[in-house]
Amino acid sequence: MAGRLPSIIVTGASGIVGKNFVEAARDDFFIYAIARRSQKEAGIAEHPNIKWLQVDIANWLSLRWVMHNIKHSGGADYVLHLAGYYDFEYTDNPEYERTNVKGTRYILEQSKILRIKRLVFASSIAACNFPLPGRSIDEKTPVEANYHYAVSKRKGEEMVREFSRWFPCSIVRFAAVFTDWCEYGVLYMFLSTWLSGKWNAQVLGGKGESAVPYIHAKDLCKLLLTIFKNSDKLPQLDTYVASPDGSTSHRELFDLSTRFYYGRKKKAICMPKFLALPGVIALDLLGRLVGKRPFERPWMLKYLDYRLDTDSSYTRTALSWGPTPRYHIARRILFLVEKMKSDPLEWHRKNTTAMKRISLRPNLLIYEAMLRLKDDLTGEIKQTLLDPSRDCEFGHFRQDKKGMDWFVNIIFQLLGSAVRTNDRMLLLDYTRDLSISRFQEGFTGREIGESLRLMGKIIGTRLLADPELKGMGQDIHDYISMTMQLAMDEVDDTFEEFNKQVTISEKMAVQTIESQINQLESFYQSPGAEAEEDLLQ
Repeated sequence: MAGRLPSIIVTGASGIVGKNFVEAARDDFFIYAIARRSQKEAGIAEHPNIKWLQVDIANWLSLRWVMHNIKHSGGADYVLHLAGYYDFEYTDNPEYERTNVKGTRYILEQSKILRIKRLVFASSIAACNFPLPGRSIDEKTPVEANYHYAVSKRKGEEMVREFSRWFPCSIVRFAAVFTDWCEYGVLYMFLSTWLSGKWNAQVLGGKGESAVPYIHAKDLCKLLLTIFKNSDKLPQLDTYVASPDGSTSHRELFDLSTRFYYGRKKKAICMPKFLALPGVIALDLLGRLVGKRPFERPWMLKYLDYRLDTDSSYTRTALSWGPTPRYHIARRILFLVEKMKSDPLEWHRKNTTAMKRISLRPNLLIYEAMLRLKDDLTGEIKQTLLDPSRDCEFGHFRQDKKGMDWFVNIIFQLLGSAVRTNDRMLLLDYTRDLSISRFQEGFTGREIGESLRLMGKIIGTRLLADPELKGMGQDIHDYISMTMQLAMDEVDDTFEEFNKQVTISEKMAVQTIESQINQLESFYQSPGAEAEEDLLQ
């Protein structure tokens, strides 16, 4: 399929934009989807035009290996770089430098090797400073906001400009992206508060005039697809704004959402900044004490009543694209409210999932350590299985060293896959099939089970001693020890079932033989006295 369709590498494929783009593009492009989450976790259905690659872009060795495989599978035409980290803490999280800066440089370097036709970099309108009243930010506005996320995006844009010497690049600054399920953290928290019975359900900070622009994920995907489909006609480097003009205030959203939810617009209670600040600080301190901080942070009050108005006229002209009126947040808020009312469990599940920001996924760190230590680990396992002093435990393995090598390598690979994808079924299915074949070859259930236990113990012990996995003992236990325990239980179940079948078969065979003997005895037995007398007469 990759040879017949243009191909796109999509980083951050499990995020809100990534998922929607993959689904929108999969019929017209072959997609190499790169993400930290597995395809199952991301909720993206299997498709012949989607190849899912679970990797951390900030891990140079893993990313290079993935890109090497892509190159030797026919390469890629385009890259959509969506992967990035952000949170609401307003602190210098190391992930901004590791993922947003280093990860972006790694992607750019690999894109150069792949000789792609264009890279699209996801930046953000929020990385720009708020404009003066009556002014708007546009495609030429510099990215100069000084908080950590904005700084990481500025560095990203600078690197993209640097690499545009080798391949065409497009920088796209996103407005706040939402879907019909919301899935935008700030808006979700507002709606969850405004449409509740909480004490602060009607409270708006400042005058309620804080405003940002919103763009529906479907409109954003149309813009991105327009860039790829018209790549040959676009400049070597350009910047676009993915946003409708203007912005939408908290007060507008409050009025619309309460009217749709309650059937009437509720009256907002505006809280001046000088009163809101001590209240937010007190609630934040209380939240820290009880271990559940509120969403509102003191730093957010710095932007009360500021408007992030935009002017995307250049983008609309350059790309012959424009936001769809029915997808404007002011019209689409009705859909969000209806989904919140009709399916509240799914509403909250989708939004809480979207708000999770996992900087370092333990399973990927463990998987990467397994790859790094693979030769040492498999070598130690094989040496232990071949130890003459353990011949009574693993005699069959010693008799077939080639088969033992294959067994260790395939189990190691399947265990790594189970760790990486957080899906153990492939390993368990294989273990069941392996038990059947090994049973027929004369192996005992104990021999197979002990070999799996040994592998789990050796791998787990080495990982626990790895300095890069410090403090991850529980994760190693969950991903390695528990997975191998499940595999051992699968072996026991399978061997027990087969032993039971053999026992039944043996009993049936004995009964059959006894029956045949009885029949023969009755046929060949000596005639009785009366029969003999009759014969003599």
